[in-house]
Amino acid sequence: MLYTMKIELLTNEKEHELLSNVMKVFNTVCNHISQIGFRTKTHRNKIKLSKQCYMLMREKYNLPSAMVVRAIGKVVEGYKSDGKRELQFGENTSVVYDTKLLKFNWMNNVSISTFEGRIQVPFKVVGYRQGTYERRVNGQADLILQGNRFYLLLLVDLPEASNITIMEFAEVIT
Repeated sequence: MLYTMKIELLTNEKEHELLSNVMKVFNTVCNHISQIGFRTKTHRNKIKLSKQCYMLMREKYNLPSAMVVRAIGKVVEGYKSDGKRELQFGENTSVVYDTKLLKFNWMNNVSISTFEGRIQVPFKVVGYRQGTYERRVNGQADLILQGNRFYLLLLVDLPEASNITIMEFAEVIT
């Protein structure tokens, strides 16, 4: 059964600044990709859109390969619901992380990529819900900002159980 776990990142001031920068740049890149995709009519096809803009994004923004791939994927997913007008991503729209960009170190901290290298951030699980939030993919997590706090939304597949506890839930993902 699929669950979405909400994890609060317990960032210090410097980590918060680094993640804010990632969010800002990632969404700038998504807007640039969206513009190219819409103009070239490749906005609904990951392969065609990648051919149009992958190298340009890597060179212009000096991003890790996995982050460019995630940005392209986010843009294409965004156009699935409405491809008739160009999408714009806000500065604080979620950032998609995959297993190359994000790694959990047991239940102590998470290693998360920034543009200045990886940071180790402690976290706490603040909630979970059965099912998925919109467009979550197994093996990926969305970095979101709510009330000046960063959270990860992580999709996990757990065995069916009628009364799963938060501790049991946490043990399954480690």
